[in-house]
Amino acid sequence: MSRFFKVPWRLAAFVKRKMQLSNSHIISGPQLASLLRDRAQIHDLDSTVQYDGGMSPRWLCVAAVCLVLFAPACKKPTAQKPVVVHVFRDLYSPYAHEVDHRILDFQSSNPRLPSGAPVVVESINEVDYKSALKGNFDKQVKVEAVILNSPADAGDNPTLVAQLAHSANICGAVKACPAVVPAFILPPSTGDQAAAAQVFIDFLSKAK
Repeated sequence: MSRFFKVPWRLAAFVKRKMQLSNSHIISGPQLASLLRDRAQIHDLDSTVQYDGGMSPRWLCVAAVCLVLFAPACKKPTAQKPVVVHVFRDLYSPYAHEVDHRILDFQSSNPRLPSGAPVVVESINEVDYKSALKGNFDKQVKVEAVILNSPADAGDNPTLVAQLAHSANICGAVKACPAVVPAFILPPSTGDQAAAAQVFIDFLSKAK
């Protein structure tokens, strides 16, 4: 056993002897000799503490290494960039108000892709609904998802007509049943944006 672990016993012995001497108020020759020996032990105790205290820098080094190793694990994970789904729809349709509510419901559900990336829906307002459908839709409209007021609105546009076969009827979500309100992904959407658009459309198709 090292000298460091003998310190409590020596200190207790010294205090006990001193209390006994204080109670008797008389210091005899042997007691005085004992007191002097104990004082020498206290000096020895101080040197012992200093000796063992010399290990403190070693412990500080260990603590510093642990801090370097484990500090990165305590950092918050980097927030993932949201995937934005741009939606083309009629902002003045009879269903516009209900679509607004469904978008709010969707966002409040904290939608995410399997990767953990959050999904955000934005309705475009740069292009008028009727003008875009009658004009050069493929060049004017750059979105991932389309919501039409009815299948007839696809008109003669080959891209929209082709996607009607893959559309979801969201009449329940916009309280328009038995009317058909088609929603679909617009090519050439791919990757995370196409996946995010599908998550949104699936939500609308299940909403009642």
